[in-house]
Amino acid sequence: MQSVFYFIVTLLILLCVVLLLMKEMSNEQENAASGKLKVVSTSSAEEREDYFAMLMNKITPDYFWRVNSEYIDFTYATIKRMRIDELISRPELFNAQRRCSDLNSAVYKYYDNIKKRCAEGEHVSFSDIEVLNLRQCFNELSHEAYPALVGLVWPQYQRPAVDLADV
Repeated sequence: MQSVFYFIVTLLILLCVVLLLMKEMSNEQENAASGKLKVVSTSSAEEREDYFAMLMNKITPDYFWRVNSEYIDFTYATIKRMRIDELISRPELFNAQRRCSDLNSAVYKYYDNIKKRCAEGEHVSFSDIEVLNLRQCFNELSHEAYPALVGLVWPQYQRPAVDLADV
């Protein structure tokens, strides 16, 4: 009777060990797979579009599209009306416009890449490199590049310098 009892206890212990090893192996596989792309199990294109819209709403700052529209209007009202010799004579203006243009193009490039990936059913996380790059472009264009460009063309509208000691 005791031998049957010890046999069952030993069998249960071995079963627990096997289950623990299986759990550890599945965790390792999940960690290895987390570096790979995840695919959203969506069945329709409409659900994938909804996912993309939700993602963009969460990562795009509220003010960005207003700043983007202002930048485009500003460019048409000023830079595109300048003669080439005016632009070349002020290299800082040319470089500032080029920086804004590059950042604006990068925003649309990342936006299109993320949209394409979502349309293919891929789950794009907030820590994805393209999402991080898109956020960086949003911030850099809105807070640094565009205000610097406006300050070069219209110095009277340049952002005032703020001393943090005065705040």
